[in-house]
Amino acid sequence: MTVSDQLFTLIQEAVWLLDDADHVLLKTIAAKQIEKDYVWDLQKVLDIPRGKGCLLHSTKAVCLECPVGEVDPTGFPFVLLDPKGELYDFWGSLHTDLDSHQQLLQLTPQNAENFGAEQASMFDYLNDAREKERKKIAQDLHDGIAQSIYSLMLETRGLKWMPVADQPEQMMRIDRHFAEVLEEVKELAGELRPMTLDAFGLEPALTQFADRTLEMTGFSIVQHHIGRPRPLSDAQRTAVYRVVQEAVANALKYAGVNEVQVTLDYQSDYMAVTIKDEGTGFLLAEKAHGFGLANMKERIAAIGGMLTIHTAVGNGTEIVIRLPYEDEKTNLAFDEKGAG
Repeated sequence: MTVSDQLFTLIQEAVWLLDDADHVLLKTIAAKQIEKDYVWDLQKVLDIPRGKGCLLHSTKAVCLECPVGEVDPTGFPFVLLDPKGELYDFWGSLHTDLDSHQQLLQLTPQNAENFGAEQASMFDYLNDAREKERKKIAQDLHDGIAQSIYSLMLETRGLKWMPVADQPEQMMRIDRHFAEVLEEVKELAGELRPMTLDAFGLEPALTQFADRTLEMTGFSIVQHHIGRPRPLSDAQRTAVYRVVQEAVANALKYAGVNEVQVTLDYQSDYMAVTIKDEGTGFLLAEKAHGFGLANMKERIAAIGGMLTIHTAVGNGTEIVIRLPYEDEKTNLAFDEKGAG
């Protein structure tokens, strides 16, 4: 069993991570068990939520075009055959992320214990996180940039009513205002996706984030680097960066301290990221299913990693990420080009 397989045991459901060409990128232990225990054809299962196959399509050589009506890809029933030819009912869910060009397929036996429980699944967390980010972007655009542009519009229109002698000074004020709006746009773009992350890699992006956080809040992020940097995929860099962002934001709000330690430790077969504060800590049992912590875990699990949290009231908080490296082909390219 590979390191990635072991780490994916964090997700209890049967989940397949696919690219937009339906190639399997990652799958959980539970997913592999389904492939082993049933007559399995991934493409036939994917045909069902796409409206290309009936709910019995996964059991037949061809679709029988059963009149089942429209199928909801976010929740659809279907059946699988076991090697003896017996039918078993399943519930499937297919989610597509147009931004990352990836898909998540989740399957659950309809008679499984706790099926339909209120606890949100991986997809609920991912969708909630996406909606939360979009809402924040919309709010920032409305309250910040839109208001600034409206103000600039009024200032520019007012020039024609102003005495000619006063116009040069007003135009200088408008020019300064334009520069401020441009800086505001750059800051918003940096929050959405820091250019440094793509251009120079994870460590420079975290350094930039630490500098900006210190300048804006006075909160210090002390970084430690152990070992020789190794390559991470774009998805891995992004996930680690976002988790560090969220962990720092939580420490800033709740820890009662003004400093957090972030350590990037490059081991021989995996990377460890530790975010630690000496703050007030909390009862993990009470917060384990909260949106923030669950979202961080799901981010890391989706890229083949594992996130653990160590905390207690009065003893601070330590978040540890273990992430396997890319394959040998990526490592070879990395050796030729340098740290990415």
